[in-house]
Amino acid sequence: MGSHSITHLRQLEAEAIHIFREVVAEAENPVILYSIGKDSSVLVRLAQKAFWPGKIPIPLLHVDTTFKFQEMYRFRDQYTKEIGADLIVYKNREALEEVGPVENWTCPLCSDLLKTQGLIKALKENDFDAAIGGA
Repeated sequence: MGSHSITHLRQLEAEAIHIFREVVAEAENPVILYSIGKDSSVLVRLAQKAFWPGKIPIPLLHVDTTFKFQEMYRFRDQYTKEIGADLIVYKNREALEEVGPVENWTCPLCSDLLKTQGLIKALKENDFDAAIGGA
């Protein structure tokens, strides 16, 4: 990678850090969406950089489908505790009860009820006015 690429990456990082700070300054109740995946993990790291040496001043929201590997949940809990982040875990319990065991679920049902509808409910119930990232 040439120096031009590194400079470009640093510029993108600086812009992302600026956006984090701007959202925190302007929103009343922002949140970072955290799926435990690569993209949202990068956002969490950028948030750490944006507010260093303090802790991330806004919570992380994980919309939990309950279908991830147990190791991922352990990682989520350990990592967020380690970095001092406030973590909110939201499960669309009504949908889980309505559809029943995992054998009854399809990808479209999971995406709609557990992810999309779960996210909408979590944002409303917590009165978040700005969300950073993608769940």
